[in-house]
This record gives sequence, structure tokens and C-alpha cells, in this order.
Amino acid sequence: MKKEFGENLRVEIYGESHSDRIGVIVKGLPRGAEFHREKLADFMARRAPGKKGGNRIADSAATARKEPDRVVFLRGIQEAEAGKAILTGEELEACIYNTNRRSGDYDELRKVLRPGHADLGAYLKEGPEGLRPGGGRFSGRMTAPMCIAGGIALQLLAKKGISVHAEYTEIGGKSEPKEIEQALSRAAEEKDSLGGIVSCRVSGFPVGVGGALYEGLEGAIASSIFAIPAVKGIEFGSGFEGSRMRGSENNDPILLRDGHLITETNNAGGINGGISNGMDIEFRVAFKPTPTIGCEQRTVNIQEMKETVLCAGGRHDVCVVPRAVPVVEAAAALVLLDAWMGEGDER
Repeated sequence: MKKEFGENLRVEIYGESHSDRIGVIVKGLPRGAEFHREKLADFMARRAPGKKGGNRIADSAATARKEPDRVVFLRGIQEAEAGKAILTGEELEACIYNTNRRSGDYDELRKVLRPGHADLGAYLKEGPEGLRPGGGRFSGRMTAPMCIAGGIALQLLAKKGISVHAEYTEIGGKSEPKEIEQALSRAAEEKDSLGGIVSCRVSGFPVGVGGALYEGLEGAIASSIFAIPAVKGIEFGSGFEGSRMRGSENNDPILLRDGHLITETNNAGGINGGISNGMDIEFRVAFKPTPTIGCEQRTVNIQEMKETVLCAGGRHDVCVVPRAVPVVEAAAALVLLDAWMGEGDER
């Protein structure tokens, strides 16, 4: 199993959904750089259950769980004045202790596979040992340590004038706030779930970062985004809609303004040939509906090797999309900081 991500900035996430703690180790962070502990805590709160995770509705409509994400730094920082922390240049390690575990909720799921979940793949690969409480390392809980590293990366990028902003633009096929609320309520009443779309925009990223083939910026971003559980698709710029256009419609006219090359439109999503072109980097991420649901689903009892019907209990999100918004920002920020460091930090 691949445990590290990145070329210049190495990120390793450890632990499982219901282990004592989950955490992250980051190698390569710039020595002497500062970040604000309170800003990081605010960022983590956007991902945590029971908080406002998106841009339009309260997350309480999408989840029934309450679990604080208090970050504990084990090494790699020095405390500074005004709530700041200074990176020492050594490996940074931070963790979150799991304080609200209810592993008993998952006893039945150790023998009955959840349709749409990672259970099937985990069982086919590892047998019964792959079926861990709460989904183990496949759980959305594992995005919390990703947000620790990504939250720090966001602050370092912001100091260089780079902003990463995501928001959900669709849930359950609806885009209006009132319709989204109604769809979430209806799905909850019916013990079902919803998916949706998160849009992300990166502004201020320098030109000329990335490369052809496997060095492409789109591929690096996509790889990081697909590490987020429940992601099933990503598109840049005009994306799939661009495939329905003619070249004369989809091509971005190139202009010269004050000695700088820009494009009149941004169907390329800020990236040409895998290389940043100075326009905003724009992409959209598709999230599937939460697979663990309370209504009846056909499946198999692997202990008895018989078909059965599952009605999953426990605490499960009706929709992960609102809480996924900061995770998308974190995943993108880690790639962008890593790529920029590879090109030289003085652009």
C-alpha cells in the first residue's frame, strides 16, 4: 500500500477510523515558515461533523454525528507569540485522538458487505480482516489528518498570494439552497443518502508550473482529489461539456495585455499541456451518495456465504458533500505547494 504522497512535500497519513488516533507526518515543509494555530483550528472545524462545512446550509442537515477534531502536534513546530507556530524544518507530526468511537455499531457489518462501500474491494483483497470498524483506512474520517497538512499548506500558499476556494454547487441534483434542504430532509426521512458536486477555484498560482505526460498539474491534482473517499469524478475547465463543443467554441483566445499573455475565456481551467497558464485553475469534483444507508439493500453474508438484505444502523452522513468542501481545498493545496516547491519557490 502506498503510504506517502508528493515529490518535494512528502505526506503520510496513518491510523484508522476507529483506532486510538489518526495522524499525519509531513516531510519537506520550509524551515522557519509560520502558520496560525487558530486559523488551522477554524479550518478543521469546517470538516468536522456538526459544523458548517459548506457555503449554503448547516452541516447538521447532512450528519447526526458530533466529533471534535482537536489537533495535537507531536513534533516539527515551535510555539510563537500570538498563537503562531514556527516550522522547525524536521518532520512535522500531528494527530487527532478519536474520542467518540462506537465500534459496536459495526459488529454486524464485519460479516455483511455494504453495497457501494469499500467493503467489497477490501474483502476481495484482504478477506475478513479487510472489514474494519467504521471502514478503517477507507473511512472519510481519514480526511481529518489530510486537512491538518492541507490547512497548513493553505496558509503558506496564502502568504504568496495564492488562494484556494471551494464550495458545493449541487447536492442531489439540486442547486438552490431551499431545494437542497428539502432533498436532504427527504433522504434522511427515507434513510437514504445523496451525492453532489464541489467546485474549486485557485487564484494567483504562478505560470509555468507542471509539465507533459506524468508531470502534468491536472494529473497531480486529480490523484490527490481521488484520495478523498466518495470521489468518483473530476473535470477541469469546460470538462465534459467541452467534449460537446466545437474547437472554435472550446479554444480559449489568447490575448496580450500589458505585456502578459492571458486567455479571453478559461475553458482550459487554467492549465494547458499540464502546465499552469496564469489563469485561475478551476475544477469540479463529483461525490457519490454515502453508501452506508438505513434502507434495505441486497448483499451477501460472507460468514454464511448467502445472499441477504442489509439495513445499516449506526451514525452515517446523509450527504458528505458539505463536509468535503475543505477537504477538496486541502487536497488541492498540498499538490500546489508540492508542485511550486519543485519549480523553485521564487517565481
